[in-house]
Amino acid sequence: MERSENIYYPIFIDLTGKQVVVIGGGVVAERKIESLLKAGARVRVIAPEVLPGITSMDGIEIRRKTYASRDLDDAVLVIAATDDEETNRTVSQDAERARLFCNVVDRPELCSYIVPSVLEKGPIKIAISTGGVSPALSKKLRSVIGSLLGDEYSALSVILGRIRPVVLSQEGGHEGHRRVFDVLINSQLIDAIREGDRDLVDAILFEALGVHVDLEGVFP
Repeated sequence: MERSENIYYPIFIDLTGKQVVVIGGGVVAERKIESLLKAGARVRVIAPEVLPGITSMDGIEIRRKTYASRDLDDAVLVIAATDDEETNRTVSQDAERARLFCNVVDRPELCSYIVPSVLEKGPIKIAISTGGVSPALSKKLRSVIGSLLGDEYSALSVILGRIRPVVLSQEGGHEGHRRVFDVLINSQLIDAIREGDRDLVDAILFEALGVHVDLEGVFP
């Protein structure tokens, strides 16, 4: 399918315990498998030959064989990472018939989803995409954005996660809860975290919430 514009819908998927099939056993497949395992997926690898780095991974199923459509049985997601054009195209077609989302590495025209470049800082995960036009530009943008996000933002996200149950337990409804978070995010809190001023962080949180927050492990 020829795409004249970026029509992709950005989404984060919980793959915990879900079956993902990776066709290919090389370096690219290895990187994909590592990220899938990190996301908690169950991974099935289909390839006649598999790198030692893949065979040493725990929790994956390896079928040393050429690809067949039945290899997609019970999958929720498919990745084709082979250097064989015919195999990649066949996987894409089989996945489409089975109504499975499929990514064919470096072939956006054969994909029903693409994988973004990802920046991670603690709980923060930022996905960056150029719609498959230029993965190199996505990586450059990841570097630029990463240079703007100091460790204080990771610490802030940890704090916001800890106070969320407290805020939601208070009166005020959805709008009131949203205002509390907006006030904190736009307050001196981020500057206090950046400067490592634990007392000021505690004071800002107490003023907003009326309770002291456990800051253990937030600061280096």
